[in-house]
Amino acid sequence: MKIVVLSDDKAGRGDLLAKHSLSLYIERYGEYILFDLGVDSTILEHNSSVLDVSIDLVDYAVISHEHTPHYGGFKYLSSQAPYTDVYIPFTTLESLGRALKLHGLKPIEVTKWMKLSDGVYVSKPYYGPPYEHILVLDEPGGLVVLTGCLHPGSNALLDIARTFNRRIHGLIGGFHLHNAPEDSIRVFASRIIDEVKPEFIVPLHCSGSRIIEILKNTGGVDVIEAGTGVTLTI
Repeated sequence: MKIVVLSDDKAGRGDLLAKHSLSLYIERYGEYILFDLGVDSTILEHNSSVLDVSIDLVDYAVISHEHTPHYGGFKYLSSQAPYTDVYIPFTTLESLGRALKLHGLKPIEVTKWMKLSDGVYVSKPYYGPPYEHILVLDEPGGLVVLTGCLHPGSNALLDIARTFNRRIHGLIGGFHLHNAPEDSIRVFASRIIDEVKPEFIVPLHCSGSRIIEILKNTGGVDVIEAGTGVTLTI
């Protein structure tokens, strides 16, 4: 499985665009998935072109929650892969769903746990606020969990592990800690190491540098620093 960071707050290369946003392109067993769409179509188009990522191959997309940095690139998706199924957050069918439908995409509101394909699941709504959905990839070594901002907090991760009765092998995405108080960041780090216990974690987007520092200094989990343009092979 390969995961390409198409859009993030920082760029790993000078020829890529970085902005407060998130979009991950997943190649998994012949299937192509977009998790979040970045903040606007210009960035999604530029970065996917430079990285030689074919958006027209996308089988379906998942939007984690209704904040612009996570869905703003939908017009580029519609231009490259019209009629694509896009799984959208709970309660957004009349807002985000309508906009997607007007641009030729097929919005599907997520109201409960859904199996999207073999080994690929989108979570029930977890309330932050706002409602947020987490993408779960059921891999031989354990669950690989993708988060947009993790507004609902680490309890959602523990619930996912219980739901599948499997360990979380890897954790990738935003953790909403960039402007969080030091105590909150340390509590999150402690829960990740002592309770969630992933083998690796890839903090992106809104995670901030402090959680990276604390996790690296504490040990117990492999911390991978990444940004736009980085490819993760799992």
